[in-house]
Amino acid sequence: MSDPANPIFMDQLAVPGQILNNPAHQKAYLDNPRAGNRTSWMGARMSLFIPTPVEEGGKYGYAAMGGLGFYVVDISNPAQMKVVSHLEFEPSVAGTEGDFIDVSQVEQTGLVYFSGYPLNEECFEPYKDVHIIDVSDPAQPKKVSVLPRPTPPKEAAFADFCQRRGSFGPKRTGAYTQPGIGRQGILPYNFYNAGLQVFDVRDPQQPTIAAYFVPPFKEDDVASYAMGNLSHSVYVEYDRNLFWLFTNHGIYVLSSPVLGQPSFAPPKQAWPPRPAGARDSQ
Repeated sequence: MSDPANPIFMDQLAVPGQILNNPAHQKAYLDNPRAGNRTSWMGARMSLFIPTPVEEGGKYGYAAMGGLGFYVVDISNPAQMKVVSHLEFEPSVAGTEGDFIDVSQVEQTGLVYFSGYPLNEECFEPYKDVHIIDVSDPAQPKKVSVLPRPTPPKEAAFADFCQRRGSFGPKRTGAYTQPGIGRQGILPYNFYNAGLQVFDVRDPQQPTIAAYFVPPFKEDDVASYAMGNLSHSVYVEYDRNLFWLFTNHGIYVLSSPVLGQPSFAPPKQAWPPRPAGARDSQ
């Protein structure tokens, strides 16, 4: 895209099990326990998750390939991407089994967070875990643990979020345009009907839930067909210590001690950083 008027196709990544009329790919697909179920997503729904661009010295990207699992990819030569390693997971049929990878802390900790998300309401599918993966050795990624499953507070009228109606499970941790990108040890996830769940991941063997905010359903403001997906995404201003939770009835701005004292003053610096001499749009 260096010349926007003349974009150039460089490469396309396919993993075993994806190419039709190829004997090796056909065997890999048929060997997968999900083969033929007409339900599992067998490939990427999202692009590669890249912590550092190649232009800035980055070497690895990470691919969530649905029921085909997790891949580490060498992107140092974008015209010849190469699979470095692969992890498979037990089937969790329905929903999307591998959709998102958080790479916000991988260069500090060597850890990424791999997850799918639910497509059915009221838990008519297995729960989708968030897997912690150690990629400090890209050739031998290792499963470390999973994030704890959120549970309602004792005073809630239900014992499990499956009983609350709507979808329940992880979606994503936020956008790469967030000021500061991420904060080591803290991992916020949008969890549909469980709202915002903030995980303490300083001990990857024993992660905990450090904070949460569960918004109400707003039946008077939301069409019935949109009621199920209560909360959709979270955006974090790490420079001002603010969470922004996007729901089907509005946007919540939240603070928490896990981030620190919130600031409601204008940001001190523009984000993303502007080149020297650039002017902000009015």
